[in-house]
Amino acid sequence: MTPDRETLAEAAVARAAGIVGVRADRAGELDDALREAFFHDGRAVVDARTASQELSPPPHLTYDEVKGFSLFATRTVLSGEGNELLEPAKTNLHELPLPH
Repeated sequence: MTPDRETLAEAAVARAAGIVGVRADRAGELDDALREAFFHDGRAVVDARTASQELSPPPHLTYDEVKGFSLFATRTVLSGEGNELLEPAKTNLHELPLPH
């Protein structure tokens, strides 16, 4: 029986074997998880559970980056492939800064 990828906790299995195991559930946690694994003297496992469509935006967007993405999105919609934008939008909606 092969364990389901969604239920297998690689970081926990590594820790049970005496190896450093670090888990990242979102793209924003990945840098810290990798840093912890690389700074450890010895073997380590990083269990990265980020969504395939999850983006890790830079802290500051430039005008050219916004313009480039806007052109990409416009061309995608106008070519009839707008559905390709829905999954990344749904996955990354939680990253938008909302006014309080």
